[in-house]
Amino acid sequence: MIKKLLYLFTFLVILSIIILTLNRNSDVLEIHIGYQSVTSQTWSALIIKNKKIFEKKLEREYPNMKIRVVWHDEISGSVINTSMLSNKIDIGFMGDMPLILNMYKAHTLKNYNSKLVAIDGIGKNGLNQSIVVPIDSEISKIEDLKNKTISTPIGSSAHFMLMKVLKEYDLVDTVEIVHQDVAMANQLLSNNKIDAFSIWEPYPTLLINSNVAKKIVDGTESQTDYLAGVIVNKKWYDENHSIANLFIESLNEAHEFIKSNPDEAANIFSDESGFDYDITFEVINNIKWESKINDSIIENLKEKKEFLIEIGQIKEFDLNENI
Repeated sequence: MIKKLLYLFTFLVILSIIILTLNRNSDVLEIHIGYQSVTSQTWSALIIKNKKIFEKKLEREYPNMKIRVVWHDEISGSVINTSMLSNKIDIGFMGDMPLILNMYKAHTLKNYNSKLVAIDGIGKNGLNQSIVVPIDSEISKIEDLKNKTISTPIGSSAHFMLMKVLKEYDLVDTVEIVHQDVAMANQLLSNNKIDAFSIWEPYPTLLINSNVAKKIVDGTESQTDYLAGVIVNKKWYDENHSIANLFIESLNEAHEFIKSNPDEAANIFSDESGFDYDITFEVINNIKWESKINDSIIENLKEKKEFLIEIGQIKEFDLNENI
């Protein structure tokens, strides 16, 4: 009996060693990327994902490593931020306001830090944002918004653009601004329940092409570029610096692909996002695709940081520390 138990114990020990060895050999490095198929300024992610640009670079550079890229398609930058703060996403594509909020959290939370590594889509002078009204509305120009109710996601770039335009026309104190997410505002506008909607692409083009809305002004009235970018968990970045560089290379390759192949890019955007080809093609031709973070980009982010401070969403901090 004792001999059988010894054999059984030896067998279990050997089996445990084999299992541990197999598990060690099958370890997989997972890279989690958050992106937004519903936001045109971040559509470079759709090219990287669809054409597996990043995965192919990883396979070539690390042939003996098991690396899995996990893509998370989220409805907004705030959702990606929540996942990044809980270390569930390593790389995040988002608009300028969520980027600033992410960097602010890096200054206020003990166990989180982040780094802005690249810019993605740029709407020159505010292009790719619009203020739209119901198709049969009597409102036809910006001055007609006086005494009206305007919906926008508070703290967003569309909110920032709206306030700059209202100030330009001395209308700030004459309108009511209400916070509504994109889905709710789309529905209310379609049913003539709100007077106007300030929002980013591709929603204005979708509403206009569907004969639901008409545009009374676009974001160029603000004369401030509408930005999107890529931010990473700083701890992950420091531990995987060469992999992060491969990702930035992938982003640059995606930008070149969009510029060289707009038709194919628009088809990929349509397939990945669910928006019609006509919408994606129209939208991407208004976006400047470049990744470099230069002085004008930093000044742009600082201006928007001041706006978020002004409306009470954040306090003062030095965003240079996260670039």
